[in-house]
Amino acid sequence: MNRFYTVFLILTATILFNSCEKDDLCTPDQAVTPRMVIEFKDASSPSENKAVDRIQVQEIGSSDFAPLDSTGSTSLNDTESISIPLRTNSSTTSYKFVLTKDGTINSDHIDFNYVLEEEYVSRACGFRIIYNNLSFEQIAESTGTQWIQQAVVVLENVTNNTDIHVQIFH
Repeated sequence: MNRFYTVFLILTATILFNSCEKDDLCTPDQAVTPRMVIEFKDASSPSENKAVDRIQVQEIGSSDFAPLDSTGSTSLNDTESISIPLRTNSSTTSYKFVLTKDGTINSDHIDFNYVLEEEYVSRACGFRIIYNNLSFEQIAESTGTQWIQQAVVVLENVTNNTDIHVQIFH
């Protein structure tokens, strides 16, 4: 009887493992619509990174702040980069970048424009959105000073969460 159970278990395990195809499994990194990664640079020394004291990013027209990293933090201190989501149902995402330095709050407005593309990942994952031809427009402030002196698109296509897509000089 013990031999019967052993043969049964081996046969069952073989059937289960062989019936699963590569397309039946979806790892978290495959299915993710990528976020735009922004790196902060020193405007006076462009080759060097420069951390921001405290950063929050808020979509224009929303009362919520955007998640800035993979843990969902909506406020980061002393950071040199952030990764923010772009809208998947529109070709524009408008953000207010809120910098708090020495107790002073300063916010700058940037509109990010792109072309949406659905990309088939697999049968298990389905589709994800990638963003092509990334560009931006920094909206001038009517009052106050802008803390973002310049921004540059480094990669026009947002296809992953690891590459730097935009650099902000401050």
